[in-house]
Amino acid sequence: MSEDDRDRDPTRMANQPALRTSSGAVWLIVATIFTAVSLVPLIGIVRSGGAAGTVGLVTAIILVLGLAAMVVIRLAVSSVRPRLRALAACFLAMALLTLVGITVCVLLVGLPRSPRAQSCATSSRTASA
Repeated sequence: MSEDDRDRDPTRMANQPALRTSSGAVWLIVATIFTAVSLVPLIGIVRSGGAAGTVGLVTAIILVLGLAAMVVIRLAVSSVRPRLRALAACFLAMALLTLVGITVCVLLVGLPRSPRAQSCATSSRTASA
């Protein structure tokens, strides 16, 4: 297969219209919807407080900064292919970081304390009583 044939092959990942011919608006629209949907549980986690609230707040801030970075990329990069690839990479990073952040929050809330931590907490309560 020649180089020219590979550039025209529609089955290749790099030849998808969203990575070749788009203005970048579709990436911003999808990222905005993703941010809005992701902020709903993150705001609830932040309101709950504790360690999970802190992780949720950091995740929400990173998510919004990622969306802002996408807007800057869309406005600053004039070449079509590099702009679209940067937008795709930024969106992927936003999705992965949000997944990691929410997973950490769930683990912080859902995992039982270790027996040692529970015995320390119990002994400190009984000593103060």
